[in-house]
Amino acid sequence: MICSGAAALSLLTGCGPEKNLDRLAETRFVGDTIPVQESWNITLGIDDNGESKLLLKAGHLSEFRDEDSTTRHLDGGITAVLFGENANSSTTLSARRGIIHDNGDLEAFDDVVITTADSTTLRTSYIKRTAATATLWTDRFVTIEQQAETIRGYGLQSDDRLNNYTILDASGEAELQP
Repeated sequence: MICSGAAALSLLTGCGPEKNLDRLAETRFVGDTIPVQESWNITLGIDDNGESKLLLKAGHLSEFRDEDSTTRHLDGGITAVLFGENANSSTTLSARRGIIHDNGDLEAFDDVVITTADSTTLRTSYIKRTAATATLWTDRFVTIEQQAETIRGYGLQSDDRLNNYTILDASGEAELQP
């Protein structure tokens, strides 16, 4: 049997009704271990009723979703400016990686450095900032350096300006003025 080009084309396309090709993307396989969204070199602002609370920059963001929540995993280095009352910049946090939770809480990991407006510096390997109370918490080793003193210890609970903090197991050194 010999078919012409037109006959072969009609056999391939058929004579049925036109199918709707507008389909939704299949996303059931993403979420827990595969990100639903990724972005590079991001800047993310978090506010509360129009008042800036956090300005974050990261090299890479991966968003994961499950039935109950969305988390944003950050890597490639992160820098966060934590704003105080009236959107005044008060504290800067930097780390290698972090996680932002639905409620605005921020966890930072690996080479965490927090510097306040008065040049107080905290160093640790992990810290969690609770957005609702503007507090910092860690159970890891911390070093806090101020003008003439260095305090070290394990475990910290503090406001995010490092004005009022508690170190659970502390040691330190200070210069005494005559």
